Amino acid sequence: MSLDILLTNDDGIDAAGLRALHDALCGDHHVTVVAPATNQSGVGGRRSWWETTVEYAERPFGYAVEGTPADCVAVADVALDLDLDLVVSGCNHGPNIGAHILGQSGTVGAAMEAAFLGTPGIAVSMYDRGNLPVSPTAGRDDFALAARVTAAFVDRFERDGLPLGADVINVNVPAASDENADKPTYRLTEPARGFDVIEFRPGEAGTSEGGTDGRRGELGLELRDRFWREFLRGDVADDPGSDRRATVEGEVSVSPLATSRAIAGERVGEALDLNAGGWASVDGDGSSAGTAGRSPRVDR
Repeated sequence: MSLDILLTNDDGIDAAGLRALHDALCGDHHVTVVAPATNQSGVGGRRSWWETTVEYAERPFGYAVEGTPADCVAVADVALDLDLDLVVSGCNHGPNIGAHILGQSGTVGAAMEAAFLGTPGIAVSMYDRGNLPVSPTAGRDDFALAARVTAAFVDRFERDGLPLGADVINVNVPAASDENADKPTYRLTEPARGFDVIEFRPGEAGTSEGGTDGRRGELGLELRDRFWREFLRGDVADDPGSDRRATVEGEVSVSPLATSRAIAGERVGEALDLNAGGWASVDGDGSSAGTAGRSPRVDR
């Protein structure tokens, strides 16, 4: 059965990764491309609102939107009135790995926007262990494995839906030149949680990533995450099962995601008593039921 698929991305409608996925999917499915007119990397799930007019134009390859990846999904849903089975976002030039990155990724943001609007999403990114960041001149051949993997996931979605009842899956695939590309391992993962914030104070000497001393600007913070340093060195401390660990080992990382970030679980709906300790809940008779406090998980 042919699926109605929206294909979008955050690198722009002319990106090689988008074209590679289109070539892999259009033979078996009805694919509509609605993608940003220009590069929108790093905008996350940001949408244009209120007085902002989102313009779009039809091109031979699809629709080019003067907006964000999430805007593209909204244009497809509202302006084009597409009845979609699935939204595929990608293939991104470079990995989208780590919990804090997911909120910044336009690739993931588009898939999440689709899920909020009731359509499952697959976000796909390509990483190259031998060449980070991925070259902006990467061609369709570099995305060959990502295209093949995406087609396989779409076929499986057609039969079984997304794994674990996920709203979105975030998939990171090695470059076609990777030594594991011929027979990649598919690893079910969770986003890595490590993150560092490093401050360089005004006028003080700092040490760059490569070890060279230099002066920073008069004001500012430099925010770095552990992923890049540890990924490049290949010595991540993550447990097996993190998306970052999977990519270091050249695997296809598959992270099932939910639109809701809630963790209340069985306690959802309880009334809280802030006068009691341990985030106690209030029983139906007005008394407090104590619960042990739990420290947030911090991976370092």
